[in-house]
Amino acid sequence: MRSLMLTITEQKVIRGFVFALFITIIFISQASAFDPEQGIQVEFLASANGLPAGETMDLAVIFRVPPDYHITSLETGLFFVTFEPVEGLTFAEPEYPQASDWEGDEVYGGRVIVRSAVTADHSLQTGAVTISVTAGYQVCAETGSQQCFFPVEKTLSLAVDIITAGGYTEPINSEIFGSELTEVEPAIEPEETDLAGSLENALAKGSFLALLLVFVGGILTSFTPCVYPIIPITVSYIGARSEGQKLRGFILSLFFVLGLAVMYSSLGVIAALTGGVFGGLTQHPAVYAIMIVLFIVLGASMMGAFDIQLPASLQGKLQSGKRKGVVGAILMGMASGLIAAPCVGPVLVALLSWVAQTGSVIIGFVLLFTFSLGMGMLFIVIGTFAGAITALPQAGGWMEGVKHVFGWLLWATAVYFAGVILPDNVTIFIWAAFLSLLGIFIGAFRPSPEEVSWNWMLRKWVGILAVTAGIFFFVFGLTETVGWQVSGGSSTSQVEQLEPGWIVNDVEGAFTRAALEGKPVLMDFYADWCVACVELDHNTYNQPEFLSRSEKFINLKLDFTSQNDWTRQMTKDYDVKGMPTVIFFTPDGKEVKRFVGFKNAAGVASIMDQVLAIAK
Repeated sequence: MRSLMLTITEQKVIRGFVFALFITIIFISQASAFDPEQGIQVEFLASANGLPAGETMDLAVIFRVPPDYHITSLETGLFFVTFEPVEGLTFAEPEYPQASDWEGDEVYGGRVIVRSAVTADHSLQTGAVTISVTAGYQVCAETGSQQCFFPVEKTLSLAVDIITAGGYTEPINSEIFGSELTEVEPAIEPEETDLAGSLENALAKGSFLALLLVFVGGILTSFTPCVYPIIPITVSYIGARSEGQKLRGFILSLFFVLGLAVMYSSLGVIAALTGGVFGGLTQHPAVYAIMIVLFIVLGASMMGAFDIQLPASLQGKLQSGKRKGVVGAILMGMASGLIAAPCVGPVLVALLSWVAQTGSVIIGFVLLFTFSLGMGMLFIVIGTFAGAITALPQAGGWMEGVKHVFGWLLWATAVYFAGVILPDNVTIFIWAAFLSLLGIFIGAFRPSPEEVSWNWMLRKWVGILAVTAGIFFFVFGLTETVGWQVSGGSSTSQVEQLEPGWIVNDVEGAFTRAALEGKPVLMDFYADWCVACVELDHNTYNQPEFLSRSEKFINLKLDFTSQNDWTRQMTKDYDVKGMPTVIFFTPDGKEVKRFVGFKNAAGVASIMDQVLAIAK
């Protein structure tokens, strides 16, 4: 019973941890509420850069309503546009767009353009005048509780130069005034149902669902290859200090995950607030090289080549009392967070981009902390039972078998990271060698014993399967390297060459060509060390849905593989927070859409259709 008791210090820390989680949930529920004033963007635009005396100029007030929300009808009197009187100017009655139907009510959603015009008197003197307009609206949610928010009124101003009668003015904002663009933007169809897309939408709407999606995203991230090396650390450290008790293993696991979350979320917030490209450090080839060496060394230790132990004096300090176990678990969790740092999936990139846009340290830390807790659920389960595992009898070959499994997992992770920084034709041979050696180790060529057991048969067939896979990878890599063709089909290299003609790093040239040809611009921020960037090239940009539309775009790729003054300036100019980032522009250079992380061909094609409709 003594081993189940917690010290007073541990009890205080646990109570503080629970209280912090309670405050976190309350805070995020308040922070995630939709703000009708900030959530609806309103613009006031003119059709020309000046107004000659005696002539008329078009005006437009634009409301941008996010998906799953709408502005109530004109009948309520809460949706209106009113111009402030200006001596010498006459305003036309505002023209509202056609409403759409939602459950029997006339509402306005998407991009809502209210048009008007202003006429200057012949006697009006030249000079600058200010036109002010009051835009009122009420927003209602179409999902969840379907609540309607309090009415909002915004006052916008526009400086207009009055010039002499008959003077020349240059048209501006042609995308609003120079086309027959539908005034109410059609509802945006779902691009794809992946977790990253759902998270972006939930964050944009301030939905409480975002907290759950962040947590689920963390759980899914915990199953990525670069998290596997933390498993043996968890088992060895927590298992040795839990004294065979599940309760104590659970408590230590909580503090292990707490340390991981503090480290990981702190690094994430710093990366977001500094505006740097998240992953530019943790995914740099030099960092991958260090991780590869580390995993090879740790794997060799697991295989029995040598033992990695702390100095005896430090071991004594860590093992002298249960209080040290809690502190040590937190420190080990923080160290493990560095190992997990390269696991930057699209969910985390979307999350960090949103945090950077809000500029809130508290909200950013809370969301990233929640993500880290989700990522730590796996280690809570492992740590809880780690004590029971280490409490089992030490005799028997099964314990060595467990260590060997972890050793091969560590080596497989090293091969995985090598594939990120090495060419594909080299990586495939490394995988071939790895699988062949794994099969031999498992027992592909082990002679049969006098009494054949099911264990021997299982190891034999798994080993043969691994060796066969290794031979297949070797032959396939040889065909790719030598250039042999397989009859009846095309090689993978030929498929990968099916991609648009990229303009690389020539930003000015791409936008000049876009203006001349009247085509929108697709700008792709890429780096060789960015896993999701490579996935876009191999799984999206070579697909028919994308290629058929790419001919209508100017395709610009910015290579950020090497960091320099130019890449840092581009990062600042285009507000890039993570890679991959893909931005879409109209032919005149105005941004209309962007996404971060990986998207499949159907998702990107849906965005391209929207951009083409706007750019008409």
